[in-house]
Amino acid sequence: CSTWGSFHFKTFDGDIYTFPGLCNYVFASHCNAPYEDFNIQIRREVVANTPTINRITMKLEGVVAELTKGAVMVDGNRVQLPYSQSGITIEKSSIYVKVGSKIGVVLLWNEKDSILLELNEKYANQTCGLCGDFNGFPIYNEFVSNSIKMTALQFGNMQKMDGPTEHCEDSTSIPTYNCPDTLQTSFYLLRLVYFLPPKDDICEKTLTSSAFADCNDLVDVKDYIKACQDDLCRSADSNNSSCICDTFAEYSRQCAHAGGQPLDWRTSKLCPKKCPYNMQYQECNSPCADTCTNPERSLFCEEHCIDGCFCPPGKSLRTVFDDINNSGCIPQQECSCIYNGKTYATGTSFSEPCQTCTCNGGQWSCQDKSCPGTCSVVGGSHISTYDKKHYDHHGDCTYVLSKDCKDEKFTILAELRKCGLTDTETCLKSVTLNLNKGQTIVEVKPDGGVFVNSIYTQLPMSAANVTMFRPSSFFMIMGTSFGVQVEMQFTPVMQVFVRLDASFKNQTCGLCGNFNNIQTDDFKVISGIIEGTASAFANTWKTQASCPNIQQSFENPCALSIDNEKYAQHWCGLLTDSTGPFAACHHAENPAVYHTNCMFDTCNCENSEDCLCAALSAYVRACAAKGIQLQGWRTDVCSKYTTSCPKSLSYSYTISSCQPTCRSLSEPDVTCNIKFVPVDGCTCVNGTYMDENGKCVPANECPCYYRGSPVPFGEVVHENGRVCTCVQGILNCIGAPDPTPVCESPMVYFDCKNNTAGTTGAECQKSCQTLDMQCYSSQCTSGCVCPDGLVLDGNGGCIPEEECPCIHNEAMYQPGEKINFDCNTCVCKNRKWECTKNQCLGTCAVYGDGHYNTFDDKRFSFNGNCEYTLVQDHCGKSGTVNGTFRVVTENIPCGNTGTTCSKSIKVFLESYELILGEERVSVVKRGQNDEVPYTVRYMGMYLVIETKSGLILMWDKKTSMFIKLSPGFKGQVCGLCGNYDGNSINDFTTRSQSVVENVLEFGNSWKVSSTCPDASSVKDPCSTNPYRRSWSEKQCSIINSNVFAACHSQVEPAKYYQACVTDSCACDTGGDCDCFCTAVAAYAQACSEVGVCVAWRSPTICPLFCDYYNQQGECEWHYKPCGASCMKTCKNPSGKCLNDLPGLEGCYPNCPPEKPYFHEDQMKCVSLCDC
Repeated sequence: CSTWGSFHFKTFDGDIYTFPGLCNYVFASHCNAPYEDFNIQIRREVVANTPTINRITMKLEGVVAELTKGAVMVDGNRVQLPYSQSGITIEKSSIYVKVGSKIGVVLLWNEKDSILLELNEKYANQTCGLCGDFNGFPIYNEFVSNSIKMTALQFGNMQKMDGPTEHCEDSTSIPTYNCPDTLQTSFYLLRLVYFLPPKDDICEKTLTSSAFADCNDLVDVKDYIKACQDDLCRSADSNNSSCICDTFAEYSRQCAHAGGQPLDWRTSKLCPKKCPYNMQYQECNSPCADTCTNPERSLFCEEHCIDGCFCPPGKSLRTVFDDINNSGCIPQQECSCIYNGKTYATGTSFSEPCQTCTCNGGQWSCQDKSCPGTCSVVGGSHISTYDKKHYDHHGDCTYVLSKDCKDEKFTILAELRKCGLTDTETCLKSVTLNLNKGQTIVEVKPDGGVFVNSIYTQLPMSAANVTMFRPSSFFMIMGTSFGVQVEMQFTPVMQVFVRLDASFKNQTCGLCGNFNNIQTDDFKVISGIIEGTASAFANTWKTQASCPNIQQSFENPCALSIDNEKYAQHWCGLLTDSTGPFAACHHAENPAVYHTNCMFDTCNCENSEDCLCAALSAYVRACAAKGIQLQGWRTDVCSKYTTSCPKSLSYSYTISSCQPTCRSLSEPDVTCNIKFVPVDGCTCVNGTYMDENGKCVPANECPCYYRGSPVPFGEVVHENGRVCTCVQGILNCIGAPDPTPVCESPMVYFDCKNNTAGTTGAECQKSCQTLDMQCYSSQCTSGCVCPDGLVLDGNGGCIPEEECPCIHNEAMYQPGEKINFDCNTCVCKNRKWECTKNQCLGTCAVYGDGHYNTFDDKRFSFNGNCEYTLVQDHCGKSGTVNGTFRVVTENIPCGNTGTTCSKSIKVFLESYELILGEERVSVVKRGQNDEVPYTVRYMGMYLVIETKSGLILMWDKKTSMFIKLSPGFKGQVCGLCGNYDGNSINDFTTRSQSVVENVLEFGNSWKVSSTCPDASSVKDPCSTNPYRRSWSEKQCSIINSNVFAACHSQVEPAKYYQACVTDSCACDTGGDCDCFCTAVAAYAQACSEVGVCVAWRSPTICPLFCDYYNQQGECEWHYKPCGASCMKTCKNPSGKCLNDLPGLEGCYPNCPPEKPYFHEDQMKCVSLCDC
């Protein structure tokens, strides 16, 4: 429907009429329906004898947009264009302001006289207003209603909508002009303007000229010639000859809307148009302009052509619009590149510690340099591997942190111990570097004490290719001659950072992973299989059999104390604050993981400030490793550690007795037996004692010493069933000590006291789990051991070595047992897994409110309101220029926080386009290709599309989508799902081929239309809607509960729980149960993928109503939590599928033997004849 020029209107059904009203009118609204989706009103005014539209008011699904010349208001607030929110996009091209809405309304306004409105056909028969009723019949019910005829004036005045205090006069007459006589005059005027030969009807001549030849077949031209002639007569009176241009332009627009290709009818004399920059005016060109940031935009354009200013086609080079510098059209080769917010001209480059990149016509081409790997243990439980996989392990043992598994040049052990009242409060208690196969052992304690081969050693020291020194009181560095460097932090708590030379790639093992740039196999254990959870993996690296196996913990320490949580949120929030003291580093090191760790530690610790400062300093160190020095961050936080030397020491001339030390309170001090000549210097006076750092403290602040290691004041030691705390420098224990244990047969008691020094005791007892582990003994421990030749079986018994089972995800398997791992089968032999080496399908999951899990298993959240490329194989790399598929997704928002409630997905395959939205699939064919390259089937809740090329798309018709790709596409794809090359570190590759750290920069680069606004960071919805938090946490706790217990050891639930809470907080305007159910279903689906079937739905939690499909009195349909993998259907009678997909949950029929085939369209079981 449209309006243009001097009051001309064309209805949806094709009537053209003139109505010169100057009031506020309903242009088109949604009526005859229980809920009004849209209402569009317009108001005209006459300026200098030319009618123009001065105001358009639109209400689209409750959002009010008001367009006036030069300003756009949404819900009363002025907005910047382009605008995209809550399902409405407003953008401006060279000529039009375009408003689009998800419900199927598109409005184009040229900011002067013309509006073109396009409606989805679902609104047929449901509209009112000047545009008519959209019933497909001209005249009827607009100008003939109940067999009463109406004039255009009467029809128009009925649509008037006055404001509350306004009384606008109805239009009473359509001005008529005495045309034939004036035509001569008007032609005379026009001849003066356009130099036309006399007596030539310019209206007919232009509208039937060759420029509109294609159009005359599509759109009837008679009414437009008539409208043009009426305008001519009018303009003869008003001396305004431009008015005829409006009708020509309208005819051109109608033609394009009908699918025609109008040619350029404007000339330098007739209705000329000027364009900015070096752009050219064209009558019909794609509205999706190619730009520097997205040079392939026009290939995937779904809209018809429009008139406007476009880049010239170029003789040899294609030109694109430079949307980076906004300098008009340039050849694609001259495009600039963007990295980290800065613009680089083509040919320039930047260099970072690990890569050098050169800009090449809008695309980055990067060279990787080999870089050392860093592994760290911070906060006592957060481990980050060389390949940047982050996980938590609340250990209670000495673990192999990293070791050279090939040549055994080095082994680094880390001792993690419980150091608080809760199980999750663990501390790093010592780090041991073991060189030359055990000949040199350097052990470092949390207080900075260093023991070389069990002898306390002063720093600095250098021996046997290891050098140690303390560059500051907080840190100690241990360097080796062969490329291993260990950095230890002592203040506020002990943390360790290991740097490895790139020559060790692929050679390491231990908690730090294997250093091969592939994150997904970091949990590979000695027995050759990849564990599913961090605790299952870490338990295999304990060095003593007697240590407990640690179970995963799901508790959130911040939930225990409101004050701690507020404290943590405030101070840890500095890490992610975009204007805070750490912001300068955000582009180089993503603070998200550090923020999560900081929240956990700060809430969990007894000394919140120490743990907070340790977490902040871990980020500062990571930034320093990237070459960014953060200055001045201690001004507002953690400033207490900066104060200088203690004032407590007093100078004395004669000190003749030994220095009173804290150690002497717990253990006899050897130095006091030595008589010596008095010396002068600083000493502790007035009953104070010197601690390890040379400070003088009163007895109650002394640490105690337990087995030579300091125990700080207030910390807890667990020993033999007793709990000891440190009071006044002396250990104070509660509980009776365990008597000498009675060993159950066949075990025997080994007592160190009765054996010679240097013997190893119970600490070296092997178990099935630690058979492949060397024994690292620092001192003999008494305890129960197995008789010679037997090892512990893990349940308190002793068995021969060869009977040990294999272990996977903490379950035991006997020799010869088989398990399935992804698409491979593994057999247990000699405690090791031997697996087949099939290449498996890669999976990318997108679920809920913008949670992504890429093919290489990198997880991130990104919320944008545009269309984004999820995955495509058009990546501009070698040889894949003409790709075969592209999947584009768009979030449809709900909720005030801009949360997503459903997705619409477009799949482009060869010449087909599939559109998935509103719970169904529709197909648009764009070429002549006859063979259909895909199949569609319904499996339970999911719609599954499989293509010949090896792309499988599973969609739950709401927000969850799983994309599977065959291994042939490895490294060939790009988009928000990553590049599927096995390395998740480079998954944030932007469209211009640079690897970035910032999620927003990565996500925004993949938007399909460069006119859509960039997404910005979303506030945490639980703090925006605090009233929803407790509900969300309570509901989502099902993920951590026993319902999913079978899956916890296979798939880490923490990330899914976090996503669930975020989504449930965010859905604050309806659909909240959907958000919650989708998030839990995503975890259930991940469990189903590894073969654990969980029936979690119940009548109260996310029920599925399968009985809906049963006919009266029948009972075929049932809910299956893990589905049937491949059914006999009418479309697929063989019941064999291209790919054996894991079952998808949903409603499935049990088809009876006499009707074995399932008819997917009728949703019932039929016999083969009825298919």
